[in-house]
Amino acid sequence: QQQQQQQQQQQQHGNQRQQQLKAKNKEINKTKNKDLLSNNTNYRWWYGPKFNARISWCLFEIPNLIWAFYCWMYWCDDNIFYLNSSSISTLATSPALEVEGIGNNNIPQVRIISTNAILLSLFTIHYIHRAILYPLRMNPNATKVPLIVSTAGFLITVWNGYIQCFYLVQIEQQRFVFAPTTSFDFLTLENVQTWIGILVFFLGMGMNIHSDGVLRNLRRFDGPIIVTNNIGKNTSNHILQQTTTTTPPTTRTNTTTTNHAYHIPHSPFFTYISCPNLTGEILEWLGYALASRFSLPSVAFFVYTASNLIPRGMAHHEWYLRKFDDYPVERRWALIPFVV
Repeated sequence: QQQQQQQQQQQQHGNQRQQQLKAKNKEINKTKNKDLLSNNTNYRWWYGPKFNARISWCLFEIPNLIWAFYCWMYWCDDNIFYLNSSSISTLATSPALEVEGIGNNNIPQVRIISTNAILLSLFTIHYIHRAILYPLRMNPNATKVPLIVSTAGFLITVWNGYIQCFYLVQIEQQRFVFAPTTSFDFLTLENVQTWIGILVFFLGMGMNIHSDGVLRNLRRFDGPIIVTNNIGKNTSNHILQQTTTTTPPTTRTNTTTTNHAYHIPHSPFFTYISCPNLTGEILEWLGYALASRFSLPSVAFFVYTASNLIPRGMAHHEWYLRKFDDYPVERRWALIPFVV
């Protein structure tokens, strides 16, 4: 009877152990499915083949730049981009605004341009960085991009670039006086709004470029790294490393191991938010819309950018909190302090 009781206890203990292991494996699988940075997470065959991240990024950003250069070269209308003499006559209320053909010809010529030229310049500057400079600075071993993602991004930028650029070269906007003058026309509400928008645009661009650089430099970390077979936590070095091992189908002796190390970023912009790189891009297009005096295409682009990047930033923030036990306590928000 004692032996039977012992056997029953052992069986019960074994069954409990199996149930615990099943529950643990189920929890691990859930965690892996939520892992946003895994190469193979939730991948489907209909996503198509994967391509180099640098090439993919350049291809689905370059249509914006092509449209911008095309408009600069073939649609640069002086009646849209610059004030002609008939238009200037209504603004030249002070000697500081006199230009060639109006008033005293001995006064130096003053260049007066419209918001269209300013906005197209901002659009071009942004996509020179996004389509050319940013891919060149990406990690060569960055995660490959599926064909469906590249195709979707390409189609969106083709449509968006066309709308943004051709709106600026075909629809005349309110004039923007860009000249060193103290005339009242230079300090109108519209011009002040444009200046504020330009300032916000470049502040956001600087924030975006700096934060991207911080994240890119994390991959060059040379400190000690703890390697684990499963996703684990390393609180001492602010590093999370995932190791995946694959075996070729032809042989079982040769194995290849790929390490993916994740770090907690640190910089002034990362003090209170987890994704200042995304916040910077949202600020860029907010400034662009502000400078354009909230034209319909610029506002639509800002709304699209925010609706795309805010959920993405929230997901990244949750990933940081889930993976790092020592994530900074003061970094409570994903994108905007006290908001989200």
